[in-house]
This record gives sequence, C-alpha cells and structure tokens, in this order.
Amino acid sequence: MPAPTVSVPDVYALIPPDVFVGVGMILPCEGHFLLGVRPPKLDHSLPVLELTAIGGAMETSDASLSAGALRESQEEIGCTVRFAPCCETLVVHDETHMEWVRILGPERPAVVVFRHYRTPPHEPWHTQHKGRSCLILFLADLDGQPAPTDELPAAIWLSPEQILLVARQDMPLQQLLDQGARFLEAQPGSLPRHALARLTDSQEALVLALGETAVWFYRELVRRCAAQEEGASGPGI
Repeated sequence: MPAPTVSVPDVYALIPPDVFVGVGMILPCEGHFLLGVRPPKLDHSLPVLELTAIGGAMETSDASLSAGALRESQEEIGCTVRFAPCCETLVVHDETHMEWVRILGPERPAVVVFRHYRTPPHEPWHTQHKGRSCLILFLADLDGQPAPTDELPAAIWLSPEQILLVARQDMPLQQLLDQGARFLEAQPGSLPRHALARLTDSQEALVLALGETAVWFYRELVRRCAAQEEGASGPGI
C-alpha cells in the first residue's frame, strides 16, 4: 500500500468551503458489501434500481460527520453501526488523481471522494453537471439487522467483483442474484427482477477511479474490519 503523502489535522481540512458535503458508509458483511436500493425509476422505458451507499447529506443538527452517518443509518436501514477508523484515508480527487493521507483527528474515514453531481450514468466527472460534491465514506460494521425503509425499499449485498461491474455498466438485477447477490425487500417480490441495477453516488466514483484495483481495495476493507473485530494492531488500510 502506498505511504500517505501528507498528514492533516482532521478530515475537515480536506473539505473545501464551496462543495456539497455528504456522508456514507462502506459496510462489509461476509465478503460482500451492503448497498441501499432506491425506488425504481424509468430510463428509456426500462426500470432502473439505483444502488447507493447508506448515507446522505449532512444536516445542521449533526454534531459531526460521523454523527450524520449514524443518523442516516437509522433513517435508511433502521440500525446502528460500529465505525472502524482507518490509519490511512484514500482521497479521490478525480479519475486521474488519488492520494493517501493520514488524518490525525478522531474521525478517520476510509475514503474522501470528490465528484460532480447530476451527471450522466457512469460518468461522475462529466463536464455537464450541477456542481461539485465531497463525499465522506466511513468503514463500519453493522450493529444489528438492516431493514428496508420508506427511503430505501430494498437492500442488496454485492461482492467486490459485482460492485466493479455495476459501476461500469447497468446490470439486470436477476443476473446479480443469479451470481450470488443477496437481496432484501420491504415487500418481497415488489421490485422487478428484470430491472437494471446501477451503482451511483460516492461508490460509483470511487470504483471508477480505482478501476481493476477496486476489487483489491474492497477486499482490504474486509480484512481491516476483521482485524478491528479481533483487536489486532498494525497498519490500517
């Protein structure tokens, strides 16, 4: 793993004053990763299910970035999480510029992602957009069983390989299920299996920037969470 190129006093030192700030979580479970599923929408007459990290926009009542992430986990999946602080944080500036930094403060996310928002699918840095966003992704373990909510009527667990696949192109939901993805719906059978699954938001940009190394990166996150659970010491991700 590359050594951090710089140390910063806290995560806020990485956030410019002129960008939208969102928080989210990377949630590994038995080698797969939990993503929320938004209500279906039509794209060229085809139903599309957008897959997104559990998280959302910061609110004025949030005392910190991690507090905002905890609030979002309660609102979107009805359970809490346990954060796994990372010794190194990957900062994704765009598809050609990434760096590792060491955050000295108490909030140490796994990733800080900069991307444009409201861009065409699978093009998070497209020149046609509505502005810039800074998305903070914490590594965390689920503390309880997730449950779909009004905001996210379903959840899905994908392997690192599947995450890379749906970041690059829309994939039929049924194909992902046939390949071993787990799916949880508020109302079983309510979402069309022929719908296309599309990765969006922070993890879309993260995976597209990492390319083929995304699979390695997500596996390292699994290792880091396992080490945290065992109380192991040593370099973080």
